Formats: sequence, structure tokens, C-alpha cells
Amino acid sequence: MAYEVTIRLTDREYALLAAEAAKSGKQPEILLRDLIQHFSPVPQEKRLLTEGELAECLYHDGKVLNLPDRKVLTAEERARRERLARVFAGGKPASEMVKEDRGPY
Repeated sequence: MAYEVTIRLTDREYALLAAEAAKSGKQPEILLRDLIQHFSPVPQEKRLLTEGELAECLYHDGKVLNLPDRKVLTAEERARRERLARVFAGGKPASEMVKEDRGPY
């Protein structure tokens, strides 16, 4: 696909463009097209994200609530987490409840 664009330049602007084009031995239109080529982003080499970079991306995208701070848990915090795990671990597994809700085949 190609586009044709008309731009309006003052005499001073065109003189600057023509002078710059003459330095490189090009026509002004060609020089402008070459300049536009410099605007396109240079494709960067793709690489895998590190674990930390992935976590930060997920955090900034709102996929995770917080980032780990890698601190060692205190004995109180470990005990609290174990107590909560026991509280929430009680009862039937969800898979068993689903099977019961389905009823007989």
C-alpha cells in the first residue's frame, strides 16, 4: 500500500529542505522519505523475562495484588499462617462437593 501526501512548506522551509537534500545528492522528496524511515522503531531482540520482571509486569497490569518482598517469616507469622491453613482446610474438597451436586448419571 502506498500513500500520496501533499504538504505545504514556506519558502524558507523548502529552501532548508532542498539545501539539505542537495548535500546528500538526493531530491527533497526522497530525503523526507528517508527521514521518515528513521521514525520506525528498531525491532529489539526478544528475550525471556526474568522471574522478577515477570512479577513486576503482572503487578503493574493488575494481575497480582502485591510483589513478594523475600523476607524471612517470623515464628509468629509462620504459626499464624499454619493456624489459618488448618481453619480453611477443613471440610470436603471442592471436587467432592461438585460430584455430589451433579447427582447420579
